[in-house]
Formats: sequence, C-alpha cells, structure tokens
Amino acid sequence: MSNNRLIKGAVVLGVAGITAKFLGIFFKIPLQRLIHDEGMGLFGLPYPIYTIMLSISIIGLPAAVSKVISEKMAMKDFAGVRKVFRVSFFMIISVGIFSSCFLYFGAKSIIQLLDWPEETYYSLVGLSLAPFFVSIMSCFRGYFQGMQIMMPTALSQIIEQIGRVIIGVGLAYLYIDKGIGYAAGAASFGATAGAFLGALLLLFYYLKRRKNLIDYSTYTYNKNKEKVTSIMKRLIWLAIPITIGAILSSVMGLMDSIIVPGRLLQGGYTPEGATILYGRLTGKAGTLMNVPLTFSMAMAASLVPAISEANSKKNIKELREKAETGIKITLMIALPATVGLALLASPIIHLLWGKTEAGGDILKILAFNVLFISVAQVLTSILQGMNKVFVPVRNLFIGVTIKVIVSYFLLATYLHIIGAVIGTVCGYCTVMFLNYLEIRKSITLKISIKEVIIKPVFSTLAMAAAVILSFHHSYIWFQYEAAATLLAILFGMITYGFMMFLIGAFNLKEKQLFFK
Repeated sequence: MSNNRLIKGAVVLGVAGITAKFLGIFFKIPLQRLIHDEGMGLFGLPYPIYTIMLSISIIGLPAAVSKVISEKMAMKDFAGVRKVFRVSFFMIISVGIFSSCFLYFGAKSIIQLLDWPEETYYSLVGLSLAPFFVSIMSCFRGYFQGMQIMMPTALSQIIEQIGRVIIGVGLAYLYIDKGIGYAAGAASFGATAGAFLGALLLLFYYLKRRKNLIDYSTYTYNKNKEKVTSIMKRLIWLAIPITIGAILSSVMGLMDSIIVPGRLLQGGYTPEGATILYGRLTGKAGTLMNVPLTFSMAMAASLVPAISEANSKKNIKELREKAETGIKITLMIALPATVGLALLASPIIHLLWGKTEAGGDILKILAFNVLFISVAQVLTSILQGMNKVFVPVRNLFIGVTIKVIVSYFLLATYLHIIGAVIGTVCGYCTVMFLNYLEIRKSITLKISIKEVIIKPVFSTLAMAAAVILSFHHSYIWFQYEAAATLLAILFGMITYGFMMFLIGAFNLKEKQLFFK
C-alpha cells in the first residue's frame, strides 16, 4: 500500500467521518433543546457501557480482520481472504448477539449496580439492539478496509448517522410528552435504527460488488490452506489486546459516569445538579471534542493495514515512512483543532446550543485532548500493525489509572467537574507519550522536528492570532456573537492553510500524494 493510497484512504474516511460528526451535532442540538442538560445526562450515562460492549464488535475483531486480510492480500492469497471473512463474520455476529442480549436483559441490574437514575432504563433498552447491527457493519468494514477499499465504510458511516438523526430526534419529539426519560430512550433508539441502515447498505454493496472487488487473474491460491480453527485462534489472539485496549479507552468515559456524579454529590451538589454537569461534559464538550477526532480515527484505520503490509515484508524503511506520514498529517489536523476549540469554546457552544448555554469552561480544557487522543490513536495503530498489540494495552491501563487518581482527587476540590476533565487530559497525554517511546525504540523512528512539529506549531500560532483578532473586531463591528464566531473560524482556517503552504509544510512528494 503506497503512501498515496494511505493518505487517500484516510481522506475518504476522514471526510465521511467529519460529515457523520456534523450530522451528530445536528442530532445533539435539537435533542439538547428538547430534553435539556438533565435529559442529556440520562441519554449519556449508558453510552460508556454501550461503547464497551461495542469495543469487540467495532474495534477488536474487525481490526484483526483488517490486519489479517491485508497480509493475505499482500501474499495474493484470495482464497484465504474469503475464508478469513467467512470465519470472522460468524465470530463477530455471535459477539453482537451476546452484547445486545446483555444490554437488554441486564439493563435493570446495570442501573442498580451503578446507582443511576431509574429513567436511564429507557436509554439502555433503546441502545440494546444496536450492537447486533453494528457487528454486521464492523465485519464488512474490516473486510473492505483490509482490501484498502474505504468507500463502503465511508458511505455506511454517513447513512448510519442520517438514520440516527432523523429517527432518533423524531422519536424523541413524539415521546417528550411522556417524560424526559422516555424521550432520552427514544433518542437512544436512533443508534439502533442508524446501525440497521448502515448494515443494510454494506450488505447490499457486498452482494452487488463481491465478484468484481478483485482481479482474479492477478491472484494465486495458497496450497497450504489455513484451517478454520487456526484462523479463529489468530483472529482472537490479535483481537484480545486490541479489544482490551478499546475497553480501557471506553473506561475513561465510564469512570466519569461512575466517579463524577458521586463525587459531585459529596461536594454538595444535588442529584439534578450533578446530572446537569455531567450532561454538559458529555452532551456538549464531549460532542464537540469528538468532531476533529474523526480524522485521527480515519488515519488510524488506514494505518493498520498499511503498517501490517510493510511489516510483513520486513521493509523497515517503508514502515518508518508510513509511520512518520501518519504522525505528521495527524498533527497538522489536531494542533489547529485543539487551539481553535480552546479559544472559541464558549462562542461555539453559544452558536450551536444557544446564547445562555453553559459548558465553555469544560470545553476549553477538554480541547487539549484532541491533540493527545489523536496522536495516541495513530501511534496505537502503528504498534498494532507492527504486531505489538499488547503494548498499547499496557500504556492505556497506565493512562486510565492516572486519569482515575487525578479525577477522583480534583473533583473534591474547587475545580469540581473541571477536575474530571484535567484527569482525562493527563491520562491520554501519558498514553501518547508511552506509545511514542515504544515506537521510537522499536524501529528507531526519528521524526523531523522541523517538518512534523515546528511548521504546524508556527502555522497554528498564526491561526490563533487570526482567530483572536477576527473575533474581537467582528464582534465590535456586528455586535453579534454568532457572526463573529463564524468569521473567526473562517479566518482561522484560511490563515492556517495559507501559512502551511507558505512555509512549505508540504513537500513536493506529499503535494502529489494529496492532489494526484
């Protein structure tokens, strides 16, 4: 897989992901105005549990499938590709069925165990069928990504989010008269409906195109056919550490849903007040933070098969080149996104949710996680592609431990909810740093400080100045915060792009990769 295909694959997934995220924002905005912060708290509490259940069906096994299929493709073993897909399909579907049953039949027990409000039951039930349909989607996505075909995944992401927005918000409006709990549960069902539509699209694409996906004449059949049990063992061996890592990443959010309400209650907040603050953290700040993370997720998804291919060929030079390309592009996107969100935290929340809405103080700190999570995700994918699948798990466990300790103690101080945000930032910063040290040690990766760090930082500083000045003068001129915010974002993007090209942040080869 050339850098050209690597970047194009990341761009396809990134554009689709950012489109899906924006659709997600337009899901959260009317929902927030309908059920307010308390309802968003009820809506958001079950999601860490849901995310943990999806960690296997979305990340663990599909990532393993993508990796194994990319290796089979490199060996031109098409029969092996088909066999891996069939075996993995039934494995992932089984996991999806188990996850859905666990959420549906265990909803009341989960609520009692975690001491959540009783109204959370409807949100859990609304989400319960989603893992089954997501498992179907994720299997097809792993198959297509392993073959370096990113378009089906991209289209399914958009269709999934459209279904979630239309059906989720529509049902919430229908059920609001029955209470906030019912409305939150109806909105949660949108995730199930969206997953169903996304799975349907991928199934249709596969059935229609499966005979034309590969030029059979260029592929050979491996005489040493791998047994089903061997494939299963290999997929499980690769999936377990990736899954554990994904679960630990989800635990970052789960810890907030466990620690934050309880510690805020101990700090003198009422149950309603604690739920409102948690709703601001997940419903507003968390939603906005996740938008730029889409690009790093896209790059990470493209890097696993790319690094796996280079690693299987023992081509260290190619491996280093792809690793540095992934890190550089990730920083080019994550740095300006981090600074932009931090500078315009409150104005952006006011623009999207209303002039009186709070949460800017949370987003201002949480924005730094855009940088740390983005780089950590990409570094994790590089390690996975190098078969060092257990290393990110160890590093993430250390990060979760630091997050829990810092959050627990800071929540009891005057910082309150900001303490949990600082804890999360510290946790992911640790993960990023440890992942980088491992890669540097393994392949003696030497990143160009000037090209990868200094040039994006310089351009970001210029962008920050443009954002501050344009917002200030636009607000004086128009006396309208929304207009000033939009103009500041526009001028910031233009300034950053102009400075990146002016100082030669792209070399000739990279320009060709982007625009060829």
